Amino acid sequence: MNFSISSLLITCIVSTLLIVLLNFLLTTKKNYRFVRSNVIIALSFIIIARLCLPIEYRFTKTIPIPFLMNPLMTFLTYPLILDIPIYVILISLWILGILFNLVRYIRELLYLNRMFKKLEEQSEICKIKNLLPDYNGNNYDVLITSYCDSPKVLGSKKVIILPNIHFEEDKLQIILMHEIKHIENHDYYIKQFVNFLTITYWWFPPVYILRKNIDLFLEIRVDEKVVKKMSERERLNYAQCLIHVQKSLVNKTDPFAKEYYSFLIDDSSNVLEYRIRYILEESFMKKTNYLLLVVICSLVFFSNSIIFEASFPAPSQETPYVTISEDTLDNAYIIQHKDGTYTLFIDGEQGSIEDPTVSPFSEIPIIKE
Repeated sequence: MNFSISSLLITCIVSTLLIVLLNFLLTTKKNYRFVRSNVIIALSFIIIARLCLPIEYRFTKTIPIPFLMNPLMTFLTYPLILDIPIYVILISLWILGILFNLVRYIRELLYLNRMFKKLEEQSEICKIKNLLPDYNGNNYDVLITSYCDSPKVLGSKKVIILPNIHFEEDKLQIILMHEIKHIENHDYYIKQFVNFLTITYWWFPPVYILRKNIDLFLEIRVDEKVVKKMSERERLNYAQCLIHVQKSLVNKTDPFAKEYYSFLIDDSSNVLEYRIRYILEESFMKKTNYLLLVVICSLVFFSNSIIFEASFPAPSQETPYVTISEDTLDNAYIIQHKDGTYTLFIDGEQGSIEDPTVSPFSEIPIIKE
């Protein structure tokens, strides 16, 4: 396994295509008729795995694309400041961006913990069974407060937050069951993992689309589990509850609206329509299109089987050149001449090179003349 500029590039290209596909499946009308949650799970797993492992494997095949990779490699290896190649500067900026976003993320978590403690002091605290006497699951804490406008769940604490307003008994049951499913599905930790992925790839715009799509998928998965055993009338009531909460979120002003994860509903009306159609048309009860699932799963192998590389023409016969292999690299060294040129010496032979910072020359010792 090896990490390189080429492996990162193919990871970004493949991930972009898969994220576009995921976004199309989740947000386009009528797709809910043939797309099931296991298809979305498979596709999401492929994307996340690809971003987590931007490397090339032993079975990866190299495809020379000189018109694209040659100019790119020439640009990235160009010494810009103090003879530091551009790719080194970009990697340094990447790492600095990760550290900056990570520090900001940790500060936000600490701030939320302080806010939560204040919220506890000014809220009515009860248990699920106090609100749902017939409930037989884990008896999670519920905070009832006037400092929030909509139902929320704080996953790290496994606490449900409700606004201090009157809910009809059936709507209250729907809201609480929805939030309970988010806790039981460990959706909070999935979201945190995706957040860390976003922090790592802060410079990669499609990763923000992926985060939004994962949020939507988590909502759809909870909808599916909550309504699976409901009657048609109960599902209609569930959909009406979604609309009711959507209206309450239009002018949300509570300090937790942005920071805390409002698992119940997405702000987009298009997303709301998608979820309601998915519920009312009983799409979750239909069988998966296994051909589609096989095609998506095959992308795992395909996305790791190729990599793009630069391909520079071999020197002419009139120009002295040497052949390099892994066995001869240990005995090689490079002379840096005063005029800025480089000569490679290997097993008694020598040849001119233009840039000692590119592979395979980058690991060969350089001796200044």
